[in-house]
Amino acid sequence: MSEVNTMPYEKCYPGQNRALVIAGCLLLATGILLVFLCVPAWAWLALLGILLIAAGFVLLKISQSGR
Repeated sequence: MSEVNTMPYEKCYPGQNRALVIAGCLLLATGILLVFLCVPAWAWLALLGILLIAAGFVLLKISQSGR
């Protein structure tokens, strides 16, 4: 028997309901938009600061790994 390349969940949920896929994408997009709009600017700046610190730490560790 030749198997068609299918995703594992398609065995449990055969067929694809296009309306549900569109609704799911719209809900995801709306949720992401609400998160970006409702989180205050200071929280985004704090997150950016943490990411910059982590990136600096990684760069320092990489630069010292050859020593």
